[in-house]
Amino acid sequence: MNVVIRKLNGLWHLIVGSCQIRTPFLETQDRQLVVQYARRVYPGARIFERD
Repeated sequence: MNVVIRKLNGLWHLIVGSCQIRTPFLETQDRQLVVQYARRVYPGARIFERD
């Protein structure tokens, strides 16, 4: 499974397949928090980061 991390409308979003999931993290917060969150929610997924 592939998970893409992306900034959109002031928040970080996870894109899994065709679903876009809003995270509770603001765009100004550290990207590492979002990566850790994605790894917890989707264990074993490949994480890609886009701006």
